[in-house]
Amino acid sequence: MLRKHVSALIVALFFCGNHLYGQETAEALIKKGDQYHGAGKLQASLETFLKANEISPENSEIIWRVARAYSNLGDEEKSQDNKEKARGLYQKAEKYARNGVKINPNHSFCHTYIGVAVGNIALTESSKKKVQLSVVVKNEVMKAIELDDKNDTAHHLLARWHRGVANLSWIERGFAKIFYGGLPSASHEEAIEHFKEAVKILPTYINHRLELARTYQEIKKWELAMDELNIIEKLEAKSDKDHRYKNEANQLRIIVEKKLK
Repeated sequence: MLRKHVSALIVALFFCGNHLYGQETAEALIKKGDQYHGAGKLQASLETFLKANEISPENSEIIWRVARAYSNLGDEEKSQDNKEKARGLYQKAEKYARNGVKINPNHSFCHTYIGVAVGNIALTESSKKKVQLSVVVKNEVMKAIELDDKNDTAHHLLARWHRGVANLSWIERGFAKIFYGGLPSASHEEAIEHFKEAVKILPTYINHRLELARTYQEIKKWELAMDELNIIEKLEAKSDKDHRYKNEANQLRIIVEKKLK
């Protein structure tokens, strides 16, 4: 009888040990994937997070990172005008993010990356569909901020929503009245406040400042736009995407400098 109890204990410890080892490995892979992400090695980060997801398939901390990786790869394809490939990657990002919300409805970044993915998909759609999908983007990003008001990505996305709605054409405004039950309240001023909040949370992220500068440019606040562009010039580019943002900032600088002369 004692031998049976000892054997059972050994088996239990074996499986428990494997479980703990698996969890530890998943955590190590998250750390490794984050390092790849920080270095701009997007494909490597995706592959690493997918491995972690195999070990721990219901871990929302892994799932939102997979969604982010697919979304970032979609951005890369979009920048090279590979629209269909980009769309497929955004759809995968949305799928993972929605699964993350099913597992953990209160995970801010899972909601955020539904918004990011759907927002990018919307850009490839007709005016009517784009406005319809913008409702999803707003709902997801508002939920994300409600869950974590220090989520800089969510503030950035809400800022872009405000700017996008403020810039709707008269045809798109008609669709907005249908899908929102009236024209939603949105403005460049609200966009600026949320971009500024994103900058406050993560001041070294170039795209927060770039989009803030673009918004200042749209409302002809040239000096404020130049202030952000001057800061961007001093920020370190840590990835290919950062270099692209810096190039876009340089192009915007040419426009702003002409207005300041």
